[in-house]
Amino acid sequence: MPVALSRIAALAGLLIAPLLASPAGADVAAPLDDAAQALVPLHPRAAAGLEMAYGGTPIDVTTFHYDGLRTGWNPAETDLAAATVASPRFGRLAALPVDGLVLAQPLLVANLRMPDGQAHQVLVVATGHDSVYAFDARTYALLWRRSLGVPQSARDVGCPDVQGEYGISSTPVIMRGPDGGATLYVAAAVEPAPGRFETDLHAIDLATGRDRVPSVAIDAEARLDDGSVLRYDPRSQWNRAGLAFANGALYVGIGSHCDTNRDSVSGWLLRYGPALTPDATFHTIEAAGARSRLAGIWMSGFAPAVDDEGNVFVVTGNGSFQPIAGHRAWGQSVLRLDPRLDDVIGSFTPLEHTALTDNDLDFGSGGVMLLPPTGPQPATRMAVAIGKDAVLYLLDQHHLGGPAEPHAGALQATRIGESGAGLWGGPAFYAGPAGPTVYVQITADVLRAYLVASGEVPSMREVARGTSEAGYGGSMPVVSSNGAAAGSGVVWVVRRDHVLTLEAYDAVRLGPPIYRAVAGAWPGPITNAFISPVVANGRVYVASYRSVSVFGLTPP
Repeated sequence: MPVALSRIAALAGLLIAPLLASPAGADVAAPLDDAAQALVPLHPRAAAGLEMAYGGTPIDVTTFHYDGLRTGWNPAETDLAAATVASPRFGRLAALPVDGLVLAQPLLVANLRMPDGQAHQVLVVATGHDSVYAFDARTYALLWRRSLGVPQSARDVGCPDVQGEYGISSTPVIMRGPDGGATLYVAAAVEPAPGRFETDLHAIDLATGRDRVPSVAIDAEARLDDGSVLRYDPRSQWNRAGLAFANGALYVGIGSHCDTNRDSVSGWLLRYGPALTPDATFHTIEAAGARSRLAGIWMSGFAPAVDDEGNVFVVTGNGSFQPIAGHRAWGQSVLRLDPRLDDVIGSFTPLEHTALTDNDLDFGSGGVMLLPPTGPQPATRMAVAIGKDAVLYLLDQHHLGGPAEPHAGALQATRIGESGAGLWGGPAFYAGPAGPTVYVQITADVLRAYLVASGEVPSMREVARGTSEAGYGGSMPVVSSNGAAAGSGVVWVVRRDHVLTLEAYDAVRLGPPIYRAVAGAWPGPITNAFISPVVANGRVYVASYRSVSVFGLTPP
């Protein structure tokens, strides 16, 4: 480990220790970020870099991994190519202070008219302390900050899967209006009084930071096959999956905390109208007698994917799988639901689903990515999913398999590593000069690239590898490029540890990283910084503990 990395790692350990010894739920605003960031210098020409204008047309990043397919690919990046990222001109330009853990992916909106009468590029950051920040994405001046309430205490919840507090854990989603305005949809876990829990949904005017309509608390319920009623439990359950907006509606996925209260929780996918009116409810457990109900929708922050017909795809975690109509249990499955959430119209369940649940090997630790068509329209529209079991599945979007035939729908199943050393997150896609490519990185493994063949027998073939091993849970790659232009493709990952490291790779060759630098720190006994970078408009944003690092180019 380089000296700078070893120093920050040692410091992170020293400063995190008192935090872990403090009462759970206490303010996690320890001096970790201030001291750690001091060891991560800015580029010598950072100020000049911030003044540089972007060479292309700024884009919006309004949803997790850029689009409803969840490809993680920005094909409109003109400035950050492999050569410029590998040059001395690229580096850390700024560190934006915030007030908690940042699990949500930052979002961006270009040319938004603000109350000062000016059009701003706006960067949105949501924190585990239940705060939302709007920064100017060129100067990084704070435009507004909004507190959505008191975050839930991890001590009161009784689960340490996030250190200290649960506030905003999912990536919000932004909808641009016909007038050029924008609405930010956010789910916030709050504890208004000790032991009283809520999950509140907000529709916020991005220009002002104020609610467009009154917030609503999630209050879902469903009837099981024996007539009993299952209700959403805001203490035992949370929204970790990114929010999705499609079909004129907001979709909210729900999982559980630490798989506790197993007999009283279910996975949920909830649909709300633009004004936050409850519209439809899907629950993953219909059978009252299903063993260890669960089947949560959490996906380590991945958002539900949406196909061209508006159908919604999610992956469920530990729980019973029971395919009998009217008594179903949908654990360990990729599900395709119709836009109204009336029915599961396709599913894929690994043959080993019982063993996966028995050994805490959630399929739903990862999300599902839908592959876009490339070149001549392939006969099969494909999807990719991978969870803790470290098996990468290539699936047919329209013929996933079926509830009576677990494993029947997989076009290909590729074991990448040992069972349990899989992925907490999801893959990325790039239609580059080498052809359609999927990138994936599991625990303690290198980044891998798979070329997708869409002939009569669709398949994936490994074509390149990186050299740097991932931390716990792997990574969530994203790709930036100027279309399919040669040399423009860059794959970006955040290496998870108590020290977070940004790495960049040439998207065609992979090999050693072309850029590597510390981007922040992460507290807690588990290095579960299951976060994704975002790359847009010549800048790279990496969330961490109480900070968002900004990387970009400086003048020649």
